[in-house]
Amino acid sequence: MEAITSFAPDIVAVQEVQIGQAHRLANRLGWNVQWVRKHFPLGPLLWWRAEGLAVISRLRITPLTTWVLTPGTGQSTYRRRIAQRVALHLDSEPLGSGVHLVNTHLASHAAGRDARIEQAQLLASLIEQQVAADDPGPPLVVAGDLNAHDEPDVLAALRGIGLVDAWAHAAERVSPTGMTSPSGGPTARIDYVLAGPGWTVRRAEVPQSNRNWAALSDHLPVVVDLVRS
Repeated sequence: MEAITSFAPDIVAVQEVQIGQAHRLANRLGWNVQWVRKHFPLGPLLWWRAEGLAVISRLRITPLTTWVLTPGTGQSTYRRRIAQRVALHLDSEPLGSGVHLVNTHLASHAAGRDARIEQAQLLASLIEQQVAADDPGPPLVVAGDLNAHDEPDVLAALRGIGLVDAWAHAAERVSPTGMTSPSGGPTARIDYVLAGPGWTVRRAEVPQSNRNWAALSDHLPVVVDLVRS
């Protein structure tokens, strides 16, 4: 909890997390949480061991959509990939308004670059359709583990719908490289925050690797300060 509060964030997007872990963290913070299942290999008797995605925030969260990025892949395999879409808003704001966040985790390196490109293209298409339906639409942020180290083609589809890499566009970058994996000594930049139109990226940081971070996660977090333009 202290690792999160030290950055004073409004929103945290987490991948590869169990429902109990997400809720315990949210309870300790006194925040709201929305969790969605990604895959569930161990059967209904061990439902709490399912792996998923979570959005945790001090803001009110409204679940909107869960998109499957690997059509035809069942929930019993880790190869199943999804995107979680939520709205985050102040209590005074109506349902569905505020900031829309898409939290995702693309295919691992074992699945190959082509799988990541295909999933990114599908995600971009789904976002584009939703933005068109919501026109003019709320401000959008996409966050997650894209597994896209030195793979510009994976990001190309998302850039093609107007999203920008917050790390690359930040007015201030605190860390030298933005590499996030592995947390004990990062050599790859695979975790991203992508900002839609209307955002200014004021600051971006990946904290320095140390034993404390390595004990918490196999990835370092990407911390981004976004303000409305």
